[in-house]
Amino acid sequence: MSQSGVTLEAFLTQVIDGGVAGAQADYAGESGNRRQMREGAVRGFEECRLKTPAELALLLAEVQERRQKAYWEQAPDYWYWNCRAAEVEWVCNCVSAVLQNQGLPPIITPTGRGYMRAAEIVGVSR
Repeated sequence: MSQSGVTLEAFLTQVIDGGVAGAQADYAGESGNRRQMREGAVRGFEECRLKTPAELALLLAEVQERRQKAYWEQAPDYWYWNCRAAEVEWVCNCVSAVLQNQGLPPIITPTGRGYMRAAEIVGVSR
């Protein structure tokens, strides 16, 4: 990541801070499952802070398993676990775009949106 002048820590901070702000705005209020969604999303982002790609991969496996358990159990807090996992996946998506671009193995297969967000952070424009 240093080729772009952005460290992994700085990159993660931008992905996470932007994600937390977005989750707080998107899931504002208390209607429906918004509180669960907001709390799960924010926790998912915050758990990614200061993690290495290997640590992110382990966290991703953990949160996906927990989401699946909540789904199968029809847990009343399913949306918390779903949003937590979704945001960890988003961080892994963005980090994977950078890793793959550097010829390193990605955590997951990055999406176009992951590449676009990574490019915004490292200063690449269209």
